[in-house]
Amino acid sequence: YVAEEKLAIAQQYLVPTAQKNCGLSQEQMELTPESLHTLIKSYCRESGVRNLQKHIEKIARKVAYKIVKQEADKMVINDSNLSELVGKPTFKHDRMYDITPPGVVMGLAWTAMDQTDLRQRIIYARFAPKLEHPKMLTLQ
Repeated sequence: YVAEEKLAIAQQYLVPTAQKNCGLSQEQMELTPESLHTLIKSYCRESGVRNLQKHIEKIARKVAYKIVKQEADKMVINDSNLSELVGKPTFKHDRMYDITPPGVVMGLAWTAMDQTDLRQRIIYARFAPKLEHPKMLTLQ
């Protein structure tokens, strides 16, 4: 699934199921779309939704625990308190360059989790060829 499909699946199925399983109402736990987007991009990059489901269930259990302990009546999960509930982000979006400077080229890499860009610095250097045999370097 792409990120938009994961977001729709989370909003329509995963969040309501996790709320129901933990005995929470929609008023007691609210995940903002921004927090779901951050959860997808920074914690759950695999192609399926299994890891996303686990993180949403983890959030629901922690919210239910806080409500039972009477630490909160309801919780709105947003970007600011997301890391408190699920920990540090697994993936980072740090960019080395906003604008690619001269001498740096961009490549694309595909990994099992996602695709990423590769920045490579190009250095031009002129070297004199070492000839071990006179016929090694011939121009035609």
